[in-house]
Parts: sequence; structure tokens; C-alpha cells
Amino acid sequence: MTGEKAEAPGRAMYELLTRARTGTLASLNRDDGAPYASLVNVAQDGEGFPLFLFSTLAWHTKNLAADPRCALLVAELPDRGDVLTGSRITIMGRLEPVSVAAALGHYLARHPEAEGYARFGDFGLFRLVPGRVHALAGFGRIETLPAAGVFPSLAKDGA
Repeated sequence: MTGEKAEAPGRAMYELLTRARTGTLASLNRDDGAPYASLVNVAQDGEGFPLFLFSTLAWHTKNLAADPRCALLVAELPDRGDVLTGSRITIMGRLEPVSVAAALGHYLARHPEAEGYARFGDFGLFRLVPGRVHALAGFGRIETLPAAGVFPSLAKDGA
């Protein structure tokens, strides 16, 4: 969100997600409800929602099958100095499975190295359907918006 215009925070948030290749996905542990965070690769589906390729063997996949509520943190870290001065967003929502045919091209365009395991039987594509987005663009620059204020596909639909 570096250099964004004050009147368009949602656009700056969306653009930060578009630039992201990785993030931290938080889920609730299926055994005891404790928070659990995973480093994940991220792409975007045709609606611009965060898109993931997960193995059913992964803890986060098992957690999200039990409770689909989750949050994704993506960040742009500064080259040096305090990492907390960098821009970051947290997208809160629910995970849902998506059709491989509809989303695999989007995912592989962002992560071509995943092609070797993308078709394994224990892997599937999922997207985070956003509810709201919380952003920090450095010290004192904080904003929370409903998903429709960040994701153009939702704004068009009037969601």
C-alpha cells in the first residue's frame, strides 16, 4: 500500500494482494480450537479472491474442513529497518473448495512450480471468500473495510 491515495484504501489493499506470492494462513485447530498459522502460497481466482492449493494431509486443510473460518496475512516487508513499517493486509473470511478446472490455470500462472503436484489425488484448490479486510500501511495508518470495499467483483455485484 506504499504510495496509495488516501481516498482509495480498498484499491491499495487489493493491489497488495495481487502482488503477494505467499502469506500466513490462520485457522482454528480442529482438536482444541487453538489458533494455528501456516506459511502458504497464494494466487487469485477469477474473482480476485485468494486461491490456494492444499494437500488433505496438511494440518490447516484438516482444520479448515472442521471450521472454514480463517484469515490470510500478506505483507510487503521493507528492505531494511523495522518490518512493522511495511504494508500488510489481513483478509478474514471462510475457506471453500473450488473446481480444479475453473481455478487451476489461475493458480499455476502464479506458481508454475506447483504443476508437478497439482494433480496429485490428495491436493485440491480452495479459495478464501472474504468478509472483511484489515490493513496497516505503516505506523498509524490503519483501515478496516468490508470485502465489497476491496474486491471489485463484490462491488460490481452490490455485495
